[in-house]
Amino acid sequence: MSQDLRSYLELIRRKQPDDLLTVAREVDPAFELTAVVAKLEQEAKRRPILLFEKVKGSKFPVLTNLHASRSRLALAMNVQPEGMQRSYLRSMEKPISPKLVSRAPVKDVVLTGKRINLYDLPQIVHHEGDAGPYFTAAISFAKDPAEEIWNCAYNRLMIKGRDTTSIHLTSAKHLWEFYRRAEAQGQPLPVAFAFGVHPAIALGALAIGSIDEDERGVMGALLGEPLELVRCETSDLLVPAHAELVIEAEILPQERTAEGPFGEFTGYSLGERQREVVKVRAITHRKAAIFQDISVAHLDHLLLSTIPIEANLYRAVRSMVPSVKAVRVPAPFTCYVSIEQRVPGQAKNAMLAVLGADLYMKRVVIVDHDVDVFNDRQVNWAIATRCQPDRDITVVSNARGSDLDPSTKEDGHTAKWGVDATAKPSLAAYVPRNRIPPAVWKRIKLKDFSS
Repeated sequence: MSQDLRSYLELIRRKQPDDLLTVAREVDPAFELTAVVAKLEQEAKRRPILLFEKVKGSKFPVLTNLHASRSRLALAMNVQPEGMQRSYLRSMEKPISPKLVSRAPVKDVVLTGKRINLYDLPQIVHHEGDAGPYFTAAISFAKDPAEEIWNCAYNRLMIKGRDTTSIHLTSAKHLWEFYRRAEAQGQPLPVAFAFGVHPAIALGALAIGSIDEDERGVMGALLGEPLELVRCETSDLLVPAHAELVIEAEILPQERTAEGPFGEFTGYSLGERQREVVKVRAITHRKAAIFQDISVAHLDHLLLSTIPIEANLYRAVRSMVPSVKAVRVPAPFTCYVSIEQRVPGQAKNAMLAVLGADLYMKRVVIVDHDVDVFNDRQVNWAIATRCQPDRDITVVSNARGSDLDPSTKEDGHTAKWGVDATAKPSLAAYVPRNRIPPAVWKRIKLKDFSS
């Protein structure tokens, strides 16, 4: 499989041409890109990939809304949409190690020293109230300071100067842990940020596992071949050889800067915080590079992260409750799980597995296997008719959660809760559901009753 963004866009042009919209007129990177995405979604009910050829103040075209379709992401994984979770789980369980190459398109142009200027890149402001322009499609590539353990993740970067940004490191996540280890030694943490990658690489970057699981292997498995990596110019870090653009940098020890407000995936604009400082050492990119943006808080952002989260949570629940049937993440911090409960207590075990498997999970609803977790009405029906609040709601206090949750008093310090909406004592022994006799259901043909 081709590993570059451009080949994937060509595939879209052949297979799903209506899913790619090229905008020739000049747009202002302050608010207009996000406004076009939102207007198409709300008024036209469309979520196409958008390629803005002319962006005010920059020579780089901007691609956004790439991930806002399950069918497009499935195409990137070379599967049907209904097979995405199975494919992602296989990729986590059977990763393919990356390989090092000596030549790479991302090295067509190499900028160092005084040639570094982040203001040459599109200065995209997404929402009213944002403190300034942000890079939202940056995939970080970093290594543990002392061990051969690698990490990839998405991290938002606020532009602070020609060669400086802030970075949002989620507390207690893996990149945060790498940085804390380097900072304890008084050392910067080398990091590189890749922009404009094949969607399979983007999906792999969001794999959730233990700190010693390498997301680059998941990327390779999703691609169906080893991910090709090239060594950075200013460090020994390895980055995708076919990325559109890479920023090589360091996260500085003992330095903090004001960051935010910024409108996040929760739909809220969170206020200013003190964040870590990134110093850029080099920028490399392809000839005529495409700069990628992610439309934060829109489906481009939400769907991309949901697919890996659902796969990871399914894996976590399956280790505790083998009869799990489906897992869905319908909203921020929320998970629905259906299980075939064979013995009492499995619903609670599934609930605890979810809360323990993902730092961001705050609300979990467990239902029986006869409830479709992809149907909100059925889930609410199960909560209403199979749950007693004083018996079936579990609250966990003083847990670590997301520092992007606006309801918490202290960043990332939260309560979590689970709802057991399974039938008691069992589905088989519960009050029977209404149903039409199967023979009648089979006999009735709607065409016989239409004029």
